[in-house]
Amino acid sequence: MRIAALSDLHIGPRGWMDEFRHHEADFLAFLDRLEEEFEVIVLVGDVFQTDHAMVPGRRGAVRHLMAAQRRLPALAERFARAPYRYIHGNHDAIARDHLGAPESLRLEADGFVAYFIHGHQFDPLFRRVEPLTRAASWFTGRLRFVGLRAVAEWFEGNDIRIKHERFHHDAGPYLSAGRRLLQEEGADVVVMGHTHVPARVETPEGLVVNSGSCSVGQQVYVAIDTAARSVEVRTPRIRGAHSIAKT
Repeated sequence: MRIAALSDLHIGPRGWMDEFRHHEADFLAFLDRLEEEFEVIVLVGDVFQTDHAMVPGRRGAVRHLMAAQRRLPALAERFARAPYRYIHGNHDAIARDHLGAPESLRLEADGFVAYFIHGHQFDPLFRRVEPLTRAASWFTGRLRFVGLRAVAEWFEGNDIRIKHERFHHDAGPYLSAGRRLLQEEGADVVVMGHTHVPARVETPEGLVVNSGSCSVGQQVYVAIDTAARSVEVRTPRIRGAHSIAKT
């Protein structure tokens, strides 16, 4: 089985309030290429940005999800059918109830097991003070709403750098969780998102991989071939894309 995994698109209800930065037709063409090569495409969470509503909570998240789907209808329709498998992240948690997106996914073929989970579950701040992290995300959304996009990006860039440093750290929360999941799930590879920076780390238990982010105009994904037992992080150069962190 050939599997692609991509995450962290952060599609919001309005272009000036999110970090997707793709024209819908261009991203659909990218997906066309993936569909030609892969049998399954896993969306590893934070596909939609649903937590920037003026009044936070479930009702606002549903409204933002539906508005984001209306904004890019062809893309939303594509994600709702095969070969796509959608698991939710922290910014699109409403997709669990509204779209039936589970928290994790286990795929097995050719004696090879791949396990997918967004990764926010292992974020130390999210685990200890979830309301605070959700408030911080809401705050960056308000900054964008009033035209302070650059300030919001500064806050988010710092957050991404911290997450990436933790991902690579041997004793860090993401790698430790990945190694545990490799054992518990009998997996050969664990694929996460959340930190926005693509990474591939070999451990004694197997591979822990980060799918990076398809926001800010990027087209980054993980390519898995279960028959060949290969796992590759692909980061094609996209004209006009903006890097948000260095690996």
